[in-house]
Formats: sequence, structure tokens, C-alpha cells
Amino acid sequence: MENLTPTYKVTNDDEHAALIKKVGALMEKDEADTTAEENAHIHAMAEAIMAYEQSIYDIPEPSTLEGILELRRYDMMSEGKDLAEKLGISNDELQKIIDGDHWPDVSLLKVIREKLDIPQDIISAHV
Repeated sequence: MENLTPTYKVTNDDEHAALIKKVGALMEKDEADTTAEENAHIHAMAEAIMAYEQSIYDIPEPSTLEGILELRRYDMMSEGKDLAEKLGISNDELQKIIDGDHWPDVSLLKVIREKLDIPQDIISAHV
């Protein structure tokens, strides 16, 4: 039997509300009691909900290094990758940079610029 990935599409507010209700009902189950199929549906529904929300809400890209790092970390986590590992730093150090508790040194800023393709003007503000 072929394992097909579920897909959902949200085109209006009523569909959006209904899908949120379905996701909520599935997420109320204990994680250990959730099947792989249910997890696939939760993931697919969440993607459809996010796509719809992004289509109706204008959310500007972050303009600070901290904001960009936080967004990139989130994007990479959803792909099963680790931003801190890619940058060659610890998750603790990355979190301190995102929280504004630690400023990256020039060599780390260079790595961040090269590996994440962050605009030079944002990097320059931290030098």
C-alpha cells in the first residue's frame, strides 16, 4: 500500500477556522497516542494554515540580525536542520545572540553573513 502525504488548502476564513479546530482536536491527544498518520495530517494542516495566514497578513521580513537569526533558526528547524551547528556555535550562544545578551565577534559575523546570506548593512550595524 502506498503511503501518500496528506495535503490541505485553505482559501477562506471558514476553512481556516475549521482546520484550526481539526488540528486542535488531534493535538489534544497525548503525543504517545498520536499515530504517524495523524502526525502527518497535523503537519499538513499546519502548513495549509500558515500558507493561508501568510497570504492574507503582510508580515515583513525582520530587519535586525537577531530577528533574521531567529527566523532562520525556525525555518531550519522545520527542515530538521540546526542553525547553531551550521554556524559552528552552541545553541546556548545562538540563543544569547538572538536575545541580545551576547554580541557576535567579527569572525562569527563573517560566518553568519556567508552562510546565511545576510545583507552587509545589517552585519555592519554589529561591527
